[in-house]
Amino acid sequence: MKKVISVIFVLFVSIIFGSLTAFAAELSWGENIVYTDEILDDAYIFAGNGNIEGNVNGDLYIAGGSIVVNGNISEDLVVIGGKVTVMGNIGGDLRIAGGQASVYSTIGDDVIMVGGQLDIGKTAVVNGSVIVGTGILTVDGYVKEDIRGGLGMLLLNGNVDRNVIVSVEDKLSISKTASIGGNLTYSSLLESDIPEGVVKGTVKFNKFEKEPLLERVTYLFFIQKLVSFLSALVLLLLIVTFMPKSLVQSAEATKENVFKSFGIGLLTMIAAVIGSILLLITVIGIPLALIILSSLVVVFYVAQIFVSVWIAGYLFKLKNFGKTKLFGAAALGLLLYYLIGFIPFVGWAVKIVLFLVGVGAIVMRKMHYWKFLKDKGMF
Repeated sequence: MKKVISVIFVLFVSIIFGSLTAFAAELSWGENIVYTDEILDDAYIFAGNGNIEGNVNGDLYIAGGSIVVNGNISEDLVVIGGKVTVMGNIGGDLRIAGGQASVYSTIGDDVIMVGGQLDIGKTAVVNGSVIVGTGILTVDGYVKEDIRGGLGMLLLNGNVDRNVIVSVEDKLSISKTASIGGNLTYSSLLESDIPEGVVKGTVKFNKFEKEPLLERVTYLFFIQKLVSFLSALVLLLLIVTFMPKSLVQSAEATKENVFKSFGIGLLTMIAAVIGSILLLITVIGIPLALIILSSLVVVFYVAQIFVSVWIAGYLFKLKNFGKTKLFGAAALGLLLYYLIGFIPFVGWAVKIVLFLVGVGAIVMRKMHYWKFLKDKGMF
C-alpha cells in the first residue's frame, strides 16, 4: 500500500513541478494528435488519441485515452492514459499512470507505473529499476537494476541483474529461462515454486494474511482522490484554454474580497440545498430539484478550479502569464488544494472553507457578468 501511494505521489510531483519548469514548452491538445516533426523542447500533449512519431529533445508529458510513442525522448516520458505503447527509446525515466502499458524499447533510467497492467517486452532494456503498483507485471526483457512494488501477479521470463522485492496478492510465476542476479524477496498468501538456478542470491518468502479492511478502505479512498484530481486537472486545462482572462480576474477579485466570497459561497450552498429539499417534497418540483443537484456536481469541480487559481495568485503574478504558465501555476494550486485535505484533524475543515470561497468566486463572477450585460442594455 505504501509503495503504491509513494509511486502515485512521485507521478503527481513530476507532472506538476515539471510543468512549472517548462513554460516555453510545446503545448497541444485535441481529439486526435499525431506528431511527426522533431520537438526541440519539452512537450505537453492532451489528446483522445496521441501518436508521437517524431523525436522530442526534452521531457514529454502526455495524457489521453490511447497513447503510442514511436519517437525517441531525450529525457523523461510521463504518461497518463488508458492504453500506452512505448516503442521509442527514452533517455530518462518512464512514468505511467494508466490501464495498460507495453514497453518494447530502451529506457535510460527507471520505469515507474501505477495502473492495471505493465508488460516489459522481449526487446525492452531498462537501465534502472522497475517500480510498480499494478495488477499484472510481465517482464520478458532485461532489467539492469531491481524490480520492486506491490502487484496482483508477477510473470518473470526475462533477466534482472539485481534484486526482486515484491508483494504479490495472487501469483508469482518465474520461468526456467528467467534470471535474477541478486536476491528474491517476496510476500504472498502462498509460497511459489522457484526453478533451481534462476536466483543467484537468496530466496526469502514472507507469508501475509488477507489485507485488513481499514487498509483496503484507505487504498480505495486514495484512488478516489487520484481520479478526482485527474478529472479536475483536465477541467482546468479546458477552462484555462477558453477563459484564461476570466480566471485571472476572478482570482484578483477574490484576493481583495475573501470574506465576501466565502459568505456568498456559504449562502449559495445553503440556498441550493434547502431549495432542492423543498422542491423534492413537491411532485412538480422534482425535475427542477434534480437539475439543481446536478448543477452542484458541476459546481463542485469548477469551484476547485477557481480556488486553485486563487491560491496560485498568492504564489505568482498571474496577470502577464500566458496559457502554459497559467496552467502550470494553477495545477500547482490545485495540487496544494488536494494536499490540504490530507492534513490531520483540520484539513477537511480548511478544504470546505476554500471550496466555499471558490463557489463565492463563481457567483461573484456571474454577478459581474450580469451587471455588464445590464449596463449595456442587453439584459
